[in-house]
Amino acid sequence: MARPHVRLVDIRELSQAAKELKRVGANGRSWEIMAPKAIFKVLKVSDLPFPAATVIKQEMLALGADAAVARGVITARVKRSDVLIMGTVGQLERLAHKIAAQPFGLDRLSTEIQRVIADLRSPHQRQLHCRGKVLSIGQRPLIMGVLNLTPDSFSDGGQFNALERAIPRAHEMVAQGADIIDVGGESTRPGAQPIPLDEELRRVIPVVERLSAELKVPISVDTYKAEVADRALKAGVHIVNDISALRFDQRMSQVVAENKAALVLMHMKGTPRNMQRNPRYDDVMQEIIQFLAQQLQKAEEAGISRSRLIVDPGIGFGKRVQDNLTILNRLGELHTLGVPVLVGVSRKSFIGKVLDLPVEDRLEGSAAATALAVTRGAHMLRVHDVKEMNRVVQMAHAISVAMG
Repeated sequence: MARPHVRLVDIRELSQAAKELKRVGANGRSWEIMAPKAIFKVLKVSDLPFPAATVIKQEMLALGADAAVARGVITARVKRSDVLIMGTVGQLERLAHKIAAQPFGLDRLSTEIQRVIADLRSPHQRQLHCRGKVLSIGQRPLIMGVLNLTPDSFSDGGQFNALERAIPRAHEMVAQGADIIDVGGESTRPGAQPIPLDEELRRVIPVVERLSAELKVPISVDTYKAEVADRALKAGVHIVNDISALRFDQRMSQVVAENKAALVLMHMKGTPRNMQRNPRYDDVMQEIIQFLAQQLQKAEEAGISRSRLIVDPGIGFGKRVQDNLTILNRLGELHTLGVPVLVGVSRKSFIGKVLDLPVEDRLEGSAAATALAVTRGAHMLRVHDVKEMNRVVQMAHAISVAMG
């Protein structure tokens, strides 16, 4: 008698689970019931009051799953606790329904769990609205081409800081596959000094005026100054890429809201000048996601609709090498924020430190990091080498969506 052949099946999405159920001949009507049982997920909830944490623990055990809480929760020796909820998608759905009418804030937690599960059922399919232009998010990763107008950027400072060089370069990047052109007039490399407002305006405005008249793709302005954003938007820009996530200029949210622009909110510790002075994290993903969730709420309260918001974990901005590698490896956790994820790894110092290479020799490292970001669910990639990275993104995306 032949030995039974047993193998692992790597199921990551509900649609893939349904396909495997079909292959074994399961009843088609059972697919919707059984597919959620095939995917195991872990949710982390921060700072719950101990009665809520106790209820979660008990309800998950009753469902045949589990939840981890602080040791003192059961005896009420701790007043608040983080909770790790561990179960299949089906068990998580049942938990959400069971706690929907319970006290201690569990009704709000139920809503959040249901939102996460809804995203699993129809992952990452949405539209980004930016001043009359609409970008499809989720069909394929989008390329944001970098156009630095600075004399001192870490990678390409001085190459395109004149109008006669910047405009052809933007056209070239679009021809190479860029879906967005990101125009920056101030270097934000580690240790960079801020420049005066009038100098940033002098660099940026003439370029975006020309590009808005000549290009069909959306244009982004990389600035944390509200006045630069306002002038650029009036010149035809569609997206504001704010590395401070609304922290440096209190008027920025008003400017973006009034102009109905899209907005990138990026995580960064400190400022470009001091961000790499001994950054430390207890839990890098927790801190990034918590910060971005707060800033998303702030943006929405200012009148910026969620359909116009993007988040960026800020690779290289106040991060150690290990932090950057961890963010890339666990990038999918950002999907719980419910908005598109932009990632910029191009030529950054963590690549140089891993490979011991100077900035001009980091193409292969950038390609590897970009490919991984795609497989981990990045919706948008900010790159310098558009032609090469567009090919990398297309290939990585083709692999990531192939399910056999």
